[in-house]
Amino acid sequence: MQVPPIISIIFILLLVLNSCNTDSENNSKQKNESPNIILIMADDLGWGDVAYNGNKIVKTPHLDQMASEGLKLNRFYAAAPVCSPTRASALTGRHPYRVKIPWAGDGFIHPNELTIAEMLKTKGYATGHFGKWHVGGMSQSFKQSYFPGPLTTYSPPWENGFEVSFSTESMMPTYNPYYHVGGDYGADEYRMIQTEAVTHGQNTGGHRWRDVYWTGPGQFLDSNPGGDDAELVMDKALEFIEEKTELDKQFLAVIWFHNVHTPVVSGKKHRELYKGLTTKEQHWYGAISAMDDQIGRLRAELKNMNISENTIVWFCSDNGPSYIHNLNSAGPYRGKKAELLEGGIIVPSIIEWPAKFTAPAIINTPMVTSDFFPTLLEISGVKWQGQVPIDGENVFPILTGDTIHRKQPIGFRSPLPVRLNLEKTQNAEQWAYIDHQYKLISMDNGKTYQLYDLSADVRESVDLSEQLPDIKQKLLEGLLTWSRSIDTELEMQNNTYEK
Repeated sequence: MQVPPIISIIFILLLVLNSCNTDSENNSKQKNESPNIILIMADDLGWGDVAYNGNKIVKTPHLDQMASEGLKLNRFYAAAPVCSPTRASALTGRHPYRVKIPWAGDGFIHPNELTIAEMLKTKGYATGHFGKWHVGGMSQSFKQSYFPGPLTTYSPPWENGFEVSFSTESMMPTYNPYYHVGGDYGADEYRMIQTEAVTHGQNTGGHRWRDVYWTGPGQFLDSNPGGDDAELVMDKALEFIEEKTELDKQFLAVIWFHNVHTPVVSGKKHRELYKGLTTKEQHWYGAISAMDDQIGRLRAELKNMNISENTIVWFCSDNGPSYIHNLNSAGPYRGKKAELLEGGIIVPSIIEWPAKFTAPAIINTPMVTSDFFPTLLEISGVKWQGQVPIDGENVFPILTGDTIHRKQPIGFRSPLPVRLNLEKTQNAEQWAYIDHQYKLISMDNGKTYQLYDLSADVRESVDLSEQLPDIKQKLLEGLLTWSRSIDTELEMQNNTYEK
């Protein structure tokens, strides 16, 4: 029987309308879907150690492109001037003192702490950690690195919400990660930066490195993988990302490179980018470029998997440039790692999320690694407020341009390093408090305070205490109130936790 033309037309229109509704629903679902999250952290990379911040020697084309296409965060701070405390802040949103990790390798994530991985798992996220951990021991049976001991500091990724891990307790050589040419760490023969060429799989003239890559309880990679460490870390991260993408599962991937913490080593491919420089310089700059290559590889793979639009990629460093050599740079800032001067805590940072941040921008509002936790949980629809004191702030309104001011200042407390040996600390503290353009800082355990206007004086060279006494007093009162809240919480913890 022949269908009348008018019925055919109506039928076609209904199909078109249904198709449009389905497309609309799919688009709406895609727009409302929580994003994938990738947190990338470099190690000991100074503000001035990337080309997009003005370094004339280093080659970082992928980070440069990311900065030109995403949001460049000009005033992004590590919560501490050394690595472990900053990492603790990134995982918990809390100041490192609250988490009892005041210094590098000192303390561990307590079981009572909730990490961003544990929180995101409540929303169905898959979670993976890749690279340097450094906020707790990996083994209950033998000691690595310099944590006090396996039983008292055991707190690996898999006990803190991460389902998949390829992680080390601490630093690793950035090329041939299981092997280091030169003496052991702490020995006179130890080489902070390699001074001679190395080859893939080289196993003479040096020693087996002390740490290994852990994949689970009692499980680790025993054989030397050789090659570029940044590539090895990214290999495992991409395996995780590809697997979860195929399963249509949202994920959190925390990628914490060892680059460019000592021992700094670079393979031939990346050393050749810096022909004409000394071998030591080739290793240093080459190790930065090796990490940059892997960030470029990640961004390309996200596009190939068609997930780049709804994936947040947030890059930063864990503290300012190391004090143990002078090839690195804090840019225009004074100070280095271990100090609460700007050079020790302001770090390069970029965030991109093409689905939301559709145009590149430069943001000059202060932000800090503690902001990861509240910001990303808020974006993902996870309730995070009212459980424990959180020092970070949801900075999403700043990232979207809805406001240019954060609601609360950023407070810093850190052990005061020995002046002639910054690796060691005194029984004293350094304090800082940043509110908009003003910074209050004490580098002598609170005996004296200096006030700086960072909008006009990034070198922290002109103390404005006498010219602006009211601002100094206001910041001091805020700093002391915030600091007392930490001491009060620690006292409560001491009455609750096992000492």
